[in-house]
Amino acid sequence: MKSVVIAAVLFGTTASAVYAQGAPIEFRMAASDANLAGCRSLDAQLSRVHSVTLQGDKAQLKLAGGVSDTLKQTSPGIYTSVFTLSGVRLDVVADASKSPRTLIITEKNRGCRWDATTK
Repeated sequence: MKSVVIAAVLFGTTASAVYAQGAPIEFRMAASDANLAGCRSLDAQLSRVHSVTLQGDKAQLKLAGGVSDTLKQTSPGIYTSVFTLSGVRLDVVADASKSPRTLIITEKNRGCRWDATTK
């Protein structure tokens, strides 16, 4: 009986890990209150629902406006990328290693930041 319980627990853990790999994680981004006026030009594009889909050592970021990017795993459950949106360089960090999961997008020259957590 003990081995049946252990097998059930292991199967449940494996099944949830597989589900997490293929299911998009949705984030509603919000601009930081500390953002300067120059950051507001990206608010319309970034302050919407975006998704991150885990794919092994990579993750696919899909922005609401149709832009997508591949994030690379930098440590277990943490994925990063740098991409350009409307001529602005943005650094992206998706942290799926903890709960709640987070997505942070920053523009370092002006100190702009948008972030979100899952529920």
